[in-house]
Amino acid sequence: MKKTINLIFVMLLVLVLPVVLGRLELDDIHYDPAIISSGDEVDIIIQYHNEGVPGTEDKVGNKDYTFKATLEPDDDLTKEYVTMEDSEGDDLQGRIFTSGYYNKVFRVKVHQNAPAGSYEFKLTGRWYENNKPVDVYQYVRFKMSVKKQGIILDISNIETVPAEVRPGDNFIKLKTLVENVGEKDAKSVEVRLNLPEGLKSSYTNNNRIWAGKVNSFESKELTFFVDVDDNLPAGVYDIKYDFDYMDVDNNKYMKSRTIPFLVKPRPYLVVESYNGSGFAGESSKLYVKIKNTGSESAEAVDVRLIKQNSQPFELDVRSDYIGEIEPGESGLAVFNIKANSDAEIKEHDFKLLIRSKGDSDEGDDNIYTYDRKAKYVITGVADNKLMKYGLIGAGVVVVIIIVNLFWRKKK
Repeated sequence: MKKTINLIFVMLLVLVLPVVLGRLELDDIHYDPAIISSGDEVDIIIQYHNEGVPGTEDKVGNKDYTFKATLEPDDDLTKEYVTMEDSEGDDLQGRIFTSGYYNKVFRVKVHQNAPAGSYEFKLTGRWYENNKPVDVYQYVRFKMSVKKQGIILDISNIETVPAEVRPGDNFIKLKTLVENVGEKDAKSVEVRLNLPEGLKSSYTNNNRIWAGKVNSFESKELTFFVDVDDNLPAGVYDIKYDFDYMDVDNNKYMKSRTIPFLVKPRPYLVVESYNGSGFAGESSKLYVKIKNTGSESAEAVDVRLIKQNSQPFELDVRSDYIGEIEPGESGLAVFNIKANSDAEIKEHDFKLLIRSKGDSDEGDDNIYTYDRKAKYVITGVADNKLMKYGLIGAGVVVVIIIVNLFWRKKK
């Protein structure tokens, strides 16, 4: 029971000590600069005193006693975005007044990427006798307001050429306006374009551009070049801009900004299948099935068969008009092909040039062309009909002569 009472007494003593020995009081706070922006080095000038109780006045002015105070961050925001450059503080007066008032300047560095807001600090004080602590810590809290952000790099405008981007478009010019709307200048600014799957850089620089210095309230236009995959589905894709930059004190920072990138629908025509064969020296047909794998109707589809001069074929009609092909549907093009008698027995490659319009109901007036291929097979050599009919005719003549001779002898 006695131990329990002693324990309770000790706990009460710990709680009461700060009150018995005194408490820390803030009298005045000034900031230099008065209006604080991200990236600033700030002098926090504090006047404070230790509010004692009767019987403790002998510490003030006594050379054996000192009252030390330190400044420290008191919330997660301050811990993340503020560096304590001088947390012990310099005595502005060079001495302690007999009244117990202190005037000290503390220095902190607000990070360049610190958001505007209220930053919390704690001033902690303690009495020392011959550099040995004689009481518990006392503290008082206060807030410092960061009103403006230092460097704010952002994307203020994006323009594409062409204005409407569709699958299969290459060398799309992406004109980007990078702006610094903060209070501080940014230097050594480098911007990288981070593209999602289906989009890629048109050139080997991988869309990495050195912008240099971007002063406060200044903007710079940067141009990137992008290719869009042929089969990319229409939709909105996120393009991320990554910024690397430094402030005037050579501190390095990184920032990212995500911008939506619209890819509109379009038709996309492929050769689904082809079928055609014949003999050298004869005519036959080549059947080509065209499918629309895009997300938009293809209007006025026309398929043209391209023959090289060296190929042993003759084409009466080189193109076949199909008309409209809806997404997911197919159309058939048919070509009459006459193979020369010296055509080799093998597969022969033909180039197909497919032309179509976009869906006018969707406001797509673009003309799309596609280079495709089809094969036609020569499986053998046709019989020489002239020789065949000549032999038959000669045979008939021989039979007639024999019959006539037979009847003459009989007579």
